[in-house]
Amino acid sequence: MKYYKISEVSKLTGVPTETIRYWEKKGLIKPDRKFGNRRFYTYKTIKKIIEIVESKEKLKIKSSKTIKEELKEILKILKDIQ
Repeated sequence: MKYYKISEVSKLTGVPTETIRYWEKKGLIKPDRKFGNRRFYTYKTIKKIIEIVESKEKLKIKSSKTIKEELKEILKILKDIQ
């Protein structure tokens, strides 16, 4: 099994090391502790990080659509008032 350092995971995923540590603290991911109790990440953990990023992107898109729909409704109401 190949192990990756946090800096390598950050480069592979585009997620800042601070964010990776935050997600670890929140329990979203769990690195292995090896070689002097240092954090090391496996392919499985990297896959989980990618899933988190994709989920966040989907949420942003969904939120944007919701806001866009609300703005359309507001514009319609404003047109009706005039």
